[in-house]
Amino acid sequence: MGRKSMADERRQEIIEAFYYCVNDGGLANASIRKIARQAGVQPSIIHHYFKDRDEMIENMVVFFADTIFDSFIEEMEQHGNPETKFFKALEFMYSPGMINKEYSGFFLECCVEARRNPKVKATLARTFRHFRQTIIAYIEEMNILENLTKTQKENYASMLIAIHEGLELQWYLDPKAVSLKKATALTRYVIDLMIADSMRTATLEAGTALTR
Repeated sequence: MGRKSMADERRQEIIEAFYYCVNDGGLANASIRKIARQAGVQPSIIHHYFKDRDEMIENMVVFFADTIFDSFIEEMEQHGNPETKFFKALEFMYSPGMINKEYSGFFLECCVEARRNPKVKATLARTFRHFRQTIIAYIEEMNILENLTKTQKENYASMLIAIHEGLELQWYLDPKAVSLKKATALTRYVIDLMIADSMRTATLEAGTALTR
């Protein structure tokens, strides 16, 4: 893979400066002047690399989404055993690597922006889609869940993400009210119920087959 051009590096620096400004004071207060100051460039330089603020926002959301997803994948690649990988994924979902004031605050800013910006909405949708596909892949690696249908796998992946996002929002608004450590245990309990249901279904199907 070739080295990034100076133009690409400068664009990246500006996007990271924009990201910092949003985390510091919110998207509405992240002016071009503030971004330029943070990036160490003149405001005119920003206009040279980006046609408008919307393009900057879209690039910033892509940067954020890729950062989160890449860190998740990097962490999971350390585990080879399918079951270990699956439960480590759950632990990581509630760790500071995915839930912290910086990430969670920025994500909420993105959700608000998505109401008016279709490209931001599409980027967030892509991120959720990637996480669902990854969780489904982990489920498919576990022999104990091999009896799940395609629809069940998709539903369970969506459910796990919904639990995660709901707890993340509650934690961000009131950290003392939500224990992320307990959230991991709660999600594992839901998974145990899912596994038990899968095994019960398989047993019933096997019994039905024998009586035919």
